[in-house]
Amino acid sequence: MYLNPLSIIPIVAETKSFSKAARILHLSQPAISSKIKDIEDYYGLKIFHRTAQGVTLTEAGKIINAYAVRFAELQQAMDEELKQLLQNNSILTIGASCTVGNYAMPSCIKIFKDRYPDITVKLDISNSRGILEKLHRKEIDVAVIEGSTENPDLAVYKITDTRLVFIVSLASRIVKKKEISLTELSSKPFVIREKGAAVRQIFEKALADHGYSLEQFNIVTEMTSIHAVKAAVQDDIGISIVPEITIKKEINNQLLKTVKVTGLDLYMPIHLAYLKNEELSLPAQRFVNLLLHPQKSIFCWENKVFD
Repeated sequence: MYLNPLSIIPIVAETKSFSKAARILHLSQPAISSKIKDIEDYYGLKIFHRTAQGVTLTEAGKIINAYAVRFAELQQAMDEELKQLLQNNSILTIGASCTVGNYAMPSCIKIFKDRYPDITVKLDISNSRGILEKLHRKEIDVAVIEGSTENPDLAVYKITDTRLVFIVSLASRIVKKKEISLTELSSKPFVIREKGAAVRQIFEKALADHGYSLEQFNIVTEMTSIHAVKAAVQDDIGISIVPEITIKKEINNQLLKTVKVTGLDLYMPIHLAYLKNEELSLPAQRFVNLLLHPQKSIFCWENKVFD
């Protein structure tokens, strides 16, 4: 901790000894005497009476000592605030919606940590609506979400798009079909994500554009987990729509198959967002700069750097 020369005066006054004050402050007695003399020379006044019984404050010394005590209290308060600021500047809390959180952020965080190993990164995963609510409550520093958002309080930047596909079980009767109509899709059992999920919002908008609504679909179950959705489709509970990036392994292992729906070629945008009128912490600034870098963004899908 920085030692303000004025902070020496209350300790000397309390102990009535330069040597005792020196031991408390882990300084030499000549160093203590030198600092006191510098203050006395600056004000042109004696601070202490020096006697065989010890040292006592002069009238000027009493005034200086009173202010020195207040300075010491202010310095302690300042030190505590700065310590808290440094602690805050060593933690980054990212909020991410489900697909991005599970399939992109782990690789992004790995690259970020390689560059800034002293920063602790926390990842909070929820649906897009939930993440934006946490951002407004200042529970997270930045949000990486699927879908779009229009809010004047947010700074929002598009990172990329990811394709949405319809998936079916290998046991499904339509597995051999390359393409089905929207009318046929609406008659089949369907597994849907919960309200607030970007995939659902994009799907509902596309249906509305074609004169359909979810009420016309045979919704058999609603799920909050992309992993649960994939498992349900794999067990032939119904068809679903998911980001293509989430089913690479299942397709390669022949556990699921995609089917095209006539007229529906859907993509889901990925955005970075943070509060426009709030100053970003240093870790958040570094993360934003790396994520939005025009040539070398650290945004990744499963260990593959996004180009």
